[in-house]
Amino acid sequence: MKLPNLGPSDELHSPAAGKADRVSQLLFSSHRTEQAGEILDALALAAHSPWNQRLLLWTLASPDAALRKRAGEILDTIAVDFDLLTHELASPMWEVREGAARLIAKSGRLDIIPLLIAEIEDYHPRVAEAARESLSRLIDNAKLRKLRGELPPGEVNEALVILFQTLYISKRSPRYQTIPYLFEISSLDEEAFWQMYLTLDLPQYTLLHEEFLRYQKEGALRVVYRGLLQKNDLVLDRLTGFLAMAVRNSGENVNYHLEALRSLNRADFVKAAFVLQHFRILAEFQGLIKFMNPPERIVLFDLLEAVGAEQNLAFLLRCLQLDDSRIRIRVLKILGDNPTLGLRPEVFEFLTDTDEQMLLAALRYLQKKGDLSILERITHLARSKKKKVRQGVISTMFKIMKDNLLKRFDQFGPARRLKILKSLLKMKPNFFEDLQYLSESPQEKDRIKYIKMLEARPLQEALADYRRLARDPNPRVRAAALMGFARIQDPEMRFKLIRPFFNDPDDRVRANAVDLLPDHKPADDTITAIAHESAQQGSRRERANALAKLINWGYAQYETALLEMLHSPDEITKTNALWILGVTDLPHLLPYLREAANDPRPHVRQMAVRGIGLKGTDEDIRALMPFLKDPDRSVRVAARNALRARLNLSFEIL
Repeated sequence: MKLPNLGPSDELHSPAAGKADRVSQLLFSSHRTEQAGEILDALALAAHSPWNQRLLLWTLASPDAALRKRAGEILDTIAVDFDLLTHELASPMWEVREGAARLIAKSGRLDIIPLLIAEIEDYHPRVAEAARESLSRLIDNAKLRKLRGELPPGEVNEALVILFQTLYISKRSPRYQTIPYLFEISSLDEEAFWQMYLTLDLPQYTLLHEEFLRYQKEGALRVVYRGLLQKNDLVLDRLTGFLAMAVRNSGENVNYHLEALRSLNRADFVKAAFVLQHFRILAEFQGLIKFMNPPERIVLFDLLEAVGAEQNLAFLLRCLQLDDSRIRIRVLKILGDNPTLGLRPEVFEFLTDTDEQMLLAALRYLQKKGDLSILERITHLARSKKKKVRQGVISTMFKIMKDNLLKRFDQFGPARRLKILKSLLKMKPNFFEDLQYLSESPQEKDRIKYIKMLEARPLQEALADYRRLARDPNPRVRAAALMGFARIQDPEMRFKLIRPFFNDPDDRVRANAVDLLPDHKPADDTITAIAHESAQQGSRRERANALAKLINWGYAQYETALLEMLHSPDEITKTNALWILGVTDLPHLLPYLREAANDPRPHVRQMAVRGIGLKGTDEDIRALMPFLKDPDRSVRVAARNALRARLNLSFEIL
């Protein structure tokens, strides 16, 4: 019997007649024996012989299914000679060609791609399918080799050259069947891929662009969007022009584009977003939002968020009108997270929305952008029948009040600050635990702010903080904390706490300690002695506080020292004297307040107006009306406060 496909005599010689010849006759004889299986097992043990390997390959064409299966199993476990496989790709038996096409991919060599491309065009569908599977397996194996650092760049480059050349084939079938593998192999060397892309002539890169779209369902667009990450401007100029038109004309296929973008890692996604924004492709996506599936819409908004919401504000505001609560919720999140965008009035429309999630999203937005003026617009929602809405409203009100209090703390008067703090404590009794960081802040102003807030806390809870901060190394903090002891009603306890501070090295602390002495004459001579000493030897502020106390205690001899201060040319000394007139009952000295109200120095005028507001007659108070237009704002504020307190008149100060 003549064996099939022996090949040219100079390539593969048949063995001499003998044992090998008898083995082959037994395998391929029409009168097969029961020894065929044993023969295959014997061939497996001697599979290093090219001839034995060839016999195993031919057995794949055997009409006996059991033999075909056994031969396939053996071939899968042995290393088949590469040259033998390439030779058998031309076998007249399709089963042998199929097996050779399948086995040749085990070599992992990208240079066999031309052989497999040729087999894709085989007339038998099983051979063509095996060639396609082998190509995919070959490329997958190359990706693993790249991860292990075992893939030479030259091998990838040669494979790319071969696959790019198929774009120049006039025959449509091999060209279209090969292109998908070009897309798959591009990830092995993206830079080389795009460099070869630039060398293509107009018909060829136009054809490649068409193929990107033809295979978009298979993921070809991922290659395009990775191309946007290239630093080569020539690639971007050519690619973005095609991509802009492709997106514009995509319709429902826009979802494939967004799916490709979603496959990028976060860093590459952000880079691609900026390229899309720069070349106005992102604007094309925005016009197709009605065609997008819900998951893909989320990808679009991720792109918008990556480049900055303010870049696409008009589009985001239009999206608030969409009948899609998921999108509206996402838009509110983007607008709320952007620090450069202010409160949008459109959001108030959602406070009447029947969708609970939409309503909660609007409240979360208001938490970030709202101020105290909007509280009255959401208060009614605290009576909602829905528990989550009630909780959302309380949370929103709490955060707005807290954030505005911290941000505008010094702009609020003491009374308004106290009102806000009491409201916060009502909503969250452990509110001060959240503020503990302020008392430990390295910033002096934060610690002082915390001390002023303690006014809203019960004295027994606040006292430990007062005492701790009164030992602060910063004198301003010590002085502020010391004034917290003014809340202690027991004179003996208060004096016991403040006594060490009369020896403080800072005059502000000592002055505040004097200010905390009793308002009425004490029975303790020690306290009186401290006041006398401060009135004679203390700093200007300390001395002014001591004089005020002593005069109120009935020591009239200190009026002489007060008159000296009132006639002093020094601005600070005179201001301190006017302050004393405001806190003591000396009606015969009121002319000094009226006179000082016309002083050219703003601080003197301010203190005089303040004193008139406290001690002046009704006629004196009415005479303060012109001071509402004083050039200095501090004087205008002092006049406003005096008129409000005494005549219940309200004025806005500019």
